Amino acid sequence: MFNASNETNWENGTSTPSGTSSTSLTPSHVLSLVILVLETIVGSFTNGLMVIVNLISLLTHRKLGSCDLILTCLGLSRFIYMWLVSYMFFISYLAPMFSGTGSTFYYVLLFFNYLSLWFAAWLSTFYCVRIVNIQRYIFTVFKTHFDDLLLFLILVSVVISACCSNSAAESGISQTFNMSRYGSEKNSFVEIGENFATFSILCAMGSIPPFALFCISAGLVVHSLVRHMKKMKAQERTGFREPALDAHYRAVKMMATFFMFFFLYMIAFNVYGSGNTTEDLQSCVVIFLIGAYPSLHSVLLVNGNHKLKNTCVRILQKANCYQKEVIETIRD
Repeated sequence: MFNASNETNWENGTSTPSGTSSTSLTPSHVLSLVILVLETIVGSFTNGLMVIVNLISLLTHRKLGSCDLILTCLGLSRFIYMWLVSYMFFISYLAPMFSGTGSTFYYVLLFFNYLSLWFAAWLSTFYCVRIVNIQRYIFTVFKTHFDDLLLFLILVSVVISACCSNSAAESGISQTFNMSRYGSEKNSFVEIGENFATFSILCAMGSIPPFALFCISAGLVVHSLVRHMKKMKAQERTGFREPALDAHYRAVKMMATFFMFFFLYMIAFNVYGSGNTTEDLQSCVVIFLIGAYPSLHSVLLVNGNHKLKNTCVRILQKANCYQKEVIETIRD
């Protein structure tokens, strides 16, 4: 997927960063790895927390709500994705001569990337169907049966993600759009596509549908919020007030942060894939943005969920107490 140097010779199965030897690390490489390690630790903790807490709840109560199910799938996909990205970067930086990441690895990486986007989109859809009230037959039916359809929707997401992350899809794009006319320059995403144009279409196929679903859900929630605010102002003139729109504001806040992280992530994703990160500082920023979406966004999701937040606080409190006990033991 990502190449540490952006100028790599893959014809002989090797990859040596431009201007460096196969074993030397530049300060920017070290900083990039430090950033990636920190984001991986944070992402592993938050995404792992979402998975473990909800699985324990499933084993205890023999059922799992729609929101918890989506969060579990989202946490699991992001957890795997974060570690795949970390492995790829460490191999690229520390052992560039090691051919441990073939084309299959990068297709798996794309699969979990697309899958996490779908689950985040379904989470936004969940907020939408729980908050928005629209008197339209299709929306009413979808809202009524959303819980029953959720497993099917998750399965469809898995199938679509798999279809958009394999060699057959790449070959079909190349033949359909005649990508050879754009030249044969390799992109930084190793062994995927003849050039960056092919890879961009492959990314768009997997990313645009869940993002479009998210935009529709966010638009409906914002429209509902504006409508309720107008209604509240009208009721204030007659002496009546409507309950506070906390659910609307929380949903809009969650969707706004998702849009921000997703937008920056896609820019960084494509910039690195195009091989335009020639400056060391620019490369560090891009790597930070790539890791921020699956890690820092999950922190906000945990903070916005009471069950996950309370569990996280208890874990941190116990860890703090254990740390104090260890320090006192060492002093004694």
